[in-house]
Amino acid sequence: MKVKPEAMQEQVQGRYTIHLNGRNGLDPKLTYNEAIAMYMLGFRFSIFDPSTGEFNVSRPYTTFENMDRGILTFVQEPDEI
Repeated sequence: MKVKPEAMQEQVQGRYTIHLNGRNGLDPKLTYNEAIAMYMLGFRFSIFDPSTGEFNVSRPYTTFENMDRGILTFVQEPDEI
């Protein structure tokens, strides 16, 4: 698995921020690099299939959207990871 360095930039376990780039903040489709980086940080997935590009973060998680900056932060608390 190759992950671009910027995909891991300034991310911490249990939190991961993506740039929406026009995606819907309520249900953004994760990119390959975003999903791999989140997996490496300990996020759980109900669907994780790099061969098809299908990724779905397991619940429970929380999201925080900053509409001004066009970013979305996923949070899974440590006891939930």
